[in-house]
This record gives sequence, structure tokens and C-alpha cells, in this order.
Amino acid sequence: MALALSRSLSKSIIKINDEAKKLAEGDYSVNFNSKDYMEVAELSDTLNYAASELGKADSFQKELIANVSHDLRTPLTMIKGYAEVMRDIPGENTPENVQVIIDETERLSGLVNDMLDISKLKAGTIAIQPEEYNITESIRHVLERYNKLREVDGYTIDFIYDDEVIVYADEQKMYQVLYNLINNAINYTGEDKKVTVIQKVLDNTLRIEVKDTGDGVKPEDIPYVWDRYYKDSSTHKRAIQGTGLGLSIVKNVLELHGAKYGVSSVRGVGATFWFELTLD
Repeated sequence: MALALSRSLSKSIIKINDEAKKLAEGDYSVNFNSKDYMEVAELSDTLNYAASELGKADSFQKELIANVSHDLRTPLTMIKGYAEVMRDIPGENTPENVQVIIDETERLSGLVNDMLDISKLKAGTIAIQPEEYNITESIRHVLERYNKLREVDGYTIDFIYDDEVIVYADEQKMYQVLYNLINNAINYTGEDKKVTVIQKVLDNTLRIEVKDTGDGVKPEDIPYVWDRYYKDSSTHKRAIQGTGLGLSIVKNVLELHGAKYGVSSVRGVGATFWFELTLD
């Protein structure tokens, strides 16, 4: 009986070991389906979950590489093209052409900064430096960056609030949070090109909401919107590409502040990203 049991158990473990070797080699389609004993079955379930998560991470990373490659290639091509035109054709050294080069350089800078920021946040090498400041004024400053977008492309960005609010937080990091949330809403808003930012105080808690009127987040995608590689390209409205790092930066900064955050969405109506800070 002992020999029969040992052979049965060994057979299951050997099979799991063979599948685990395939997983180590990058085959995330492996299936650990041993159900012989409770411990072996639990190990199989754990390995299946690990394979699923590793497969998702691998897929996200490949998508990130594709996105970064595209985002690097496009502005570099623009910069090279305009620089050659300005060099070779008399009279093309105009402020408009120079501005194109400046704008594309800023896109490159933003891309590199996002990648550096998320790397530092994940490594835990960034520490917040909180201080008291007016977050209402900070939101207005973020919205001023989109004045040109309002004038040229007809976007409407409303800011609804009752009073000025002072918070104790890292102003630079929270500015980055606000910018990424608003930029995300602009990228995914609906045909009416409307975004609404709401600031309200409930008891001793500040709540900031950023709403768009787009297609919303798919229910199955909500758990992944904060992942560092996630980007729903199917509902992009603006002709602007991103690395999918913005919301992950938001998540990490808010967690450093001990803030609550989340997203609510109704398909076809829009999405609302929000966070809450405790007021001292």
C-alpha cells in the first residue's frame, strides 16, 4: 500500500515539476491540473495562478515596449524631419517650425520622466516631502496647461468647488497626480469633449473627482487600470499616445500619502477617478 501511494504521489509531483519547467522557460499556457491530494491540488492551483499572472505581466510588458517604441519613434522622426527642412530650405527657419521641435522634445522628456518616476516609485527610492499648500490653486494651475486645448480643439474642462482647501501633502507629487488624472480624462472623454473636476470636503476628508464622458472602463478591466502597463487603446479620443504609466504613478503617489483612491464607471456614460485625503 505504501509503495502504491508513493508511486501515485510521485507521479503527480513529477508531472507538476515537468509543467513548472515549461513555465520557467516562458510557456505561460501550461496547466497544473493535479487533483490527487489536497496539498498537491492546492499547489496546482497556486501554480496556475502564478502562470496566469506571469502571462499577464509578460503581455503588458510587450505592449509597453511597443508603445514606448512608437512614442520614441514618432517625435524623433518629427524632430529630424523639421530640423532637416530648416537646414536645407531657405526661409523655413520659422517660429512655427521651431515650436514643433520644442513640442516634440517635451513629449520625449515626458515619456522618459514617466519611465524614471515609475521605476523609482516601484523601487521605493522616492520619499514624499509634505507641506501645507493650497490644493485648489494647484488644480487651477493644472487646468491652465490645457487652455490651448480648449481654444483650439474645443474641449470643455469645468472645475467645481466651494472653498479653497489647504492640505498637508507633497505639492509636486500631488500636482503630478492631478495632471495625470486630468490628462487621462481628456484622452478618453466622449465626443462632447467634456471633463469635470470636482473638489468637495466631507467631514474631515477632501475628495477630488475627475469625470469624463467617454465609453467608460470595461468592468473586467477595472482591477487593472492602475497597473503600470495598462492602457485601453480602443477608446482613445485624442491623437496622443501614452505608455500606460500615468495611472500607476497616481496609484503609487497616493499610497505614499496614505490616501484612498478608486474608479467608478458606467459603460457608455463615462468614468470617474477619485482620491481622498484626510485634512488635519
